Amino acid sequence: MYNKSFALSCTISLLGLALFQSCKKELDHTTDTGNPIVVSYNPTSAVEGVAVNSNLILTFNEAIKKAEGMIVIASAIDTQRVSMNSDAVSISEDKHILTINPPKDLKSDEIYTVTMDQGIVTDLLGNKYMGFPDATSWKFKTVGASGLPIVALNPIPGSATGSIIKLELNFAADIKRGTGNFSVFEAAGNVKVADLAVTGQGVVVSGKKVTLKLGTPLKFATAYYVLADAGTVMSNDGKAFEGFLLPASWSFTTTSGSGNALVAWLPMDNDLSDASGNKLDAMLGDFATTDVVFVTDAERGKVASFGAGSYAVFPKHDLLRPSLTQSFSFNFWVKTKGIGSDPAIFSNSDWDSGGNPGFVLATDDGDTYTGPGSSGRGWLLKMTGDAGGVSNRMDWRANETVPQAAALADDKWHMITAVIDQATKRLVVYIDAKAYMQASKPASFDLNTLKGPLWDSKNDYPFTIWEDGTGKYNSGDDTRKTLSGLVDNVRIYKKALNAAEVAALYVVD
Repeated sequence: MYNKSFALSCTISLLGLALFQSCKKELDHTTDTGNPIVVSYNPTSAVEGVAVNSNLILTFNEAIKKAEGMIVIASAIDTQRVSMNSDAVSISEDKHILTINPPKDLKSDEIYTVTMDQGIVTDLLGNKYMGFPDATSWKFKTVGASGLPIVALNPIPGSATGSIIKLELNFAADIKRGTGNFSVFEAAGNVKVADLAVTGQGVVVSGKKVTLKLGTPLKFATAYYVLADAGTVMSNDGKAFEGFLLPASWSFTTTSGSGNALVAWLPMDNDLSDASGNKLDAMLGDFATTDVVFVTDAERGKVASFGAGSYAVFPKHDLLRPSLTQSFSFNFWVKTKGIGSDPAIFSNSDWDSGGNPGFVLATDDGDTYTGPGSSGRGWLLKMTGDAGGVSNRMDWRANETVPQAAALADDKWHMITAVIDQATKRLVVYIDAKAYMQASKPASFDLNTLKGPLWDSKNDYPFTIWEDGTGKYNSGDDTRKTLSGLVDNVRIYKKALNAAEVAALYVVD
């Protein structure tokens, strides 16, 4: 049950959750008659401020192999010719990405044009790359001699899988805030959708990276571009970012979304990225005093470690604002030691009062509850609808179920699942794929108790890991603030999981 990494051989399993497809795929190349084409360029055409030591990267629509020909990288004062058969040209392991490492650094403050012979690569059947489409070219401008070069942008310019909640710039040197704004525009109609002052909370500067946190998520499958004032970012030795002055400098299309019931999935292997396809990446909370770090656990492999003072938040998005009629489920693995009081582990509510809208999953007297027959409540799930002051609170408590639920905070790995099924009007809580219920207490499972949606429409608190929705509840108490532990595979669904699906997750994970 603890095998986090698994392989399938030529099989597909639906599990009622999300599609898991075999890593081994028999490809039939015998009917391929199309020529390989480039689907993205990095740096993208017309971009400015390119680092002089940048590689040139082309991503193709299919697997490729080297053939014959030359690549020419030319400006008014610098021309470099690269043979396809030289070590300066490489192809990625998946055979879709061609990387060109120019023999020497490019010149600063120059406009370069890249030309390539037809047939420099072919697909695996020998169909040739035919070059740029008519009336197109690959041009970009390098950073000036006194400028601060960019080494990477996320999303990659020209990509069609951009994040809807954050944008990232990576520079060649450690940086600090300058002056000016980053502005995000929807390409259709050139409509400004975000204006972020570099000195504001929406811009995070750390080391060599700038993260733009978008308060309002971008639309799925929509084209955007970013403009930036010159001097918004400075290196510590005084070099200034030249900015993005043209729409083509950083343009991209956002991800089209997952299109299935799995709204968000944090594998927690190396970061807080969402692997569902929706790119609802979590981020360190604003009031966190320590980072979330990623460690290797003997049982589960790579997992997230939440130390005292660390917590993470999902972005605010309609997919994470459950309505009164919307079924949803959340599922995650946790390992923590019991402490006193009632620290929040997963929440979108202000836990300062149980009457506040939203949900809280918390340990409660976790230091004394060791399972059936022990003292204390152990752990609980509180839910309150946003009903304008109408009392409509629900409480599921581990020590009140029949039989009593297993302990959560016993320094062992447990899979927790909560299912809010609005079709049957039932709450079902599982630990390690076993459901526990308080049959004699309807307000612990009957969703008719709720008179409003399970989120706070006034404060719009985000789904939060290792804190309550405010980010301040655990930290506000000498006992609660010591909460630490490991978390893995956080999943959120816009459907009610059934018992078989929960059991399947327990086996797969």
